[in-house]
Amino acid sequence: MSENLNTPKASNGMATASLVLGIVSIVLSFFWVVGLICGVLAIILAIVSKGKIKADPNLGGSGAASGGLITGIIGVILSIIVVVVAVMFVGAFVDAATDGTFEEALRNLEQYEVE
Repeated sequence: MSENLNTPKASNGMATASLVLGIVSIVLSFFWVVGLICGVLAIILAIVSKGKIKADPNLGGSGAASGGLITGIIGVILSIIVVVVAVMFVGAFVDAATDGTFEEALRNLEQYEVE
């Protein structure tokens, strides 16, 4: 009795959820809190689902789990970059405000004001 090799494997919902959360984390990484949370959840779900897929050969979704892991990592990295850029921007703004550069720039803009 030969086993049918074309039998579809059962879908792993965690792998699919990981992929969806990873994509959401990339898309919403500009809102760094949402991107970071979704990215971390995507990474956790991908790791757990990969373990379950490895333990049960009848489960499918290995590609979705890998995609969720990759997109989750990318989403976390993009969210961290957004935070770093925002902190650098705020720091530059505070420096400009404290050393008088900001007021000088405002005075220069007043020259070009149309009446």
